[in-house]
Amino acid sequence: MTIFLQSIGFGVIIASITAIGAMGFTLQFGVTNVFNLNYAAVMTVCAFVAYLLQSHGVSIWVAMLAGGAAGAILTYLIGRTILRAYARRRVQIFEVVMATLGLSTVLSYIVYVISRDSIYEFSFSVGRTVHLGPFQATTTQLILIVLAVVALLAVEGLLRLTRFGTAVRAMSADRDLAVACGIAVNRVVAAAWLISGFLCGVAGVAYVANSMTVSYVTGSLFLPLVLSAAMLGGVGSPVGACLAALVMGIVTEIVAAYGGSAYSTTAAFGILVLVLLSRPSSLLSAGALRQTITV
Repeated sequence: MTIFLQSIGFGVIIASITAIGAMGFTLQFGVTNVFNLNYAAVMTVCAFVAYLLQSHGVSIWVAMLAGGAAGAILTYLIGRTILRAYARRRVQIFEVVMATLGLSTVLSYIVYVISRDSIYEFSFSVGRTVHLGPFQATTTQLILIVLAVVALLAVEGLLRLTRFGTAVRAMSADRDLAVACGIAVNRVVAAAWLISGFLCGVAGVAYVANSMTVSYVTGSLFLPLVLSAAMLGGVGSPVGACLAALVMGIVTEIVAAYGGSAYSTTAAFGILVLVLLSRPSSLLSAGALRQTITV
C-alpha cells in the first residue's frame, strides 16, 4: 500500500509537468488546427538553454523563464514562416503534420550534433525532502506543482476574462465566422504561437528540473504524455488537459512502480487507445473537425 500511495504522489508531480506542456499544445491546436509534432524538439532546445544558463550559475527558475522565452520565439518563428508557407499552398492537414515531424527531426539532430550525444546533469540543489504522510517530494517538486496550478489559473483567466480569450474560443469554433465578425486573426494566431511556445519551453525545463538530466531525446521521451493529455482533455480545453494529465501521471507512475519504468509510456498510450476505441468523439471538438489550418 505504501508503494501505491507513493506512486500517486509521484504521479501528481509528473502530471503537473505534463499539464503545463499539454495546455500549450491544446491552446495552439485549438487556434491553428496544426497537430504540431515539432513540440518535442522545441522542449529539448529550451531544456538545453536552461542547462547552459544554470551551468553558468543562473538560478534554475530564471533559466526556466529563459527557456520559456526561447520556446516562444522559436515556436513563433516556425509558425509564421515555415508553417505559414505550407498554409499558403493550401496543403492537406496531414502534409502539415509531416512537415512538423520533419522539423522536429532536423532540430533534434542539430541538438544531437552540438551535444555530441551526451547526457548532461544539472547541478542545482533540489531543496529538502518534505514528508506528508506516505507522500514525499523535494522542495523543487512542490514548486513545480504550484507552478502548474498558477499556469492553469493564468491560462483560464486569459481565455475566460479577456477579449483575446473570446477571440480564441470563436476561432476554435468557426474560423470563417470569426473573420466575418472582425476578429484580428493574425494577432490571435501570433499570440497563440507565443503563449504555446512559452508553455512548451517551461514544460521542457520543468521536466529536466525534475529528472536532473538532459539529452537530445528529452523532448521525445516527454511528448507521448503531453500529446495523450492534450487529446484526452479535449481540443482547446486547458482544464481538460490538466485533468487528463493527472490521470496519465498517476497511472504511468503506478505502472512504473509495479511493472518497471519501461512500461509507463506504454500505459499512457494504452489509455489513449482505449478511449479512442470506446468514445472516439470525446477527443474532438468543433475546432478539431476543421479541414483548414490557420497560421
